[in-house]
Amino acid sequence: MSQPAPAPENSGQPQIIPHIAALASQELQAELATVCSEVSDLAGLGPAEVVMQHGGGIVLLEQSQAGWDQLLLKIAVDRPSTAVIVLSDQIPSHMVRALMKLDMSDILPASASVGEIQEAASKFSDAVEKGVSGGASICWAFRGAVGGAGVSTLALETSFELAKRVGEGKVCLVDLNLADGMITSFVEAVPKLDLVALSAAPERLDPRLLAAWCSRHDSGVSIIAAPRNPDADALGSEAAILRLLDVACSVFEYVIVDMPRHMMPWTKSVLAAVDEAIVISELTVPSLHAAADMCRETDVLRRERTPARLVLNRMFQKKRLRAEFPVDQAEKAIERKINQTITSDWDAARTAVNVGRPIAEVKPKSPLVADVVQMVSDMLPEHMRAAQPERGRRRGRA
Repeated sequence: MSQPAPAPENSGQPQIIPHIAALASQELQAELATVCSEVSDLAGLGPAEVVMQHGGGIVLLEQSQAGWDQLLLKIAVDRPSTAVIVLSDQIPSHMVRALMKLDMSDILPASASVGEIQEAASKFSDAVEKGVSGGASICWAFRGAVGGAGVSTLALETSFELAKRVGEGKVCLVDLNLADGMITSFVEAVPKLDLVALSAAPERLDPRLLAAWCSRHDSGVSIIAAPRNPDADALGSEAAILRLLDVACSVFEYVIVDMPRHMMPWTKSVLAAVDEAIVISELTVPSLHAAADMCRETDVLRRERTPARLVLNRMFQKKRLRAEFPVDQAEKAIERKINQTITSDWDAARTAVNVGRPIAEVKPKSPLVADVVQMVSDMLPEHMRAAQPERGRRRGRA
């Protein structure tokens, strides 16, 4: 079995655990809260969701809890860098073999005290911190409430803006419009994702194979997309897509996902796991109602995670003398905050996709560019927002 990393020699008492994800009784979790900065309850989450949200961190599994074995097996296959502590008096042999596949693991008696759990977890903390803080990714998913809302354009421009901030090789854009994705056409890239191979054996995907399936745009953004194929959706199983995103998140600091509007077998799992779920719509009555419904449905999936963000695209720069209405009135109508508006600049967007370049290069002073910059700044963690000075917030109107 993998041996825990040795504790620092100068450590007198076990350190406070920054975060632990636990499939354990409520009583034990309450006790853990006294020695842990944050305790995440894994009850009610599927194995795939756990791997997406907590893979690479510290996970505590209590054998008396239903589903602990399936969860351990999933972690061992999909994210062996996860540190797992199992509370068990007699662990089955096949579970021992699963633990042996992990980089870090420990087995404690079922009656182990919180202090013993803290001591075991503290031995993992430094190693996990290096692996997680240095390589933990941020994943944002873009999904349209209606067709033709400009989701792919915004996902692409967001990726370009992130690459400008964090540097080359750290941003990946994954086009999950498997049957008819347009991302590679927009930037004249080669779609390299082999869906047949991925669906046949998702567990074989590793960083090296992922690299072979990536196209690198000269902006520094890596793009993962499959060739257009009307039958491709059938190959996109939940296991395949979650494995693809999981490996991408282990390689890149930022992963942007362009999702189809229609429901797929993996849609709910992805929306539940990503750091930000962004719903793209337009300022029309039917689009607003569709967007509000999609946001509410997404919020249910995300439970206690940040709620879905609603972004209105293709806003006019000036109010027109037609039956259109301002954003604040739209918010009242759907009883939901509109987080961001993106001003329409059709000429700049058309030119950019025709030459395969970011809109910021084609028309640097475009209001669309300024709005994307603001949207990215709003979603970034606090310490990243200072990477570039924020530009004036633009509140578009129809």
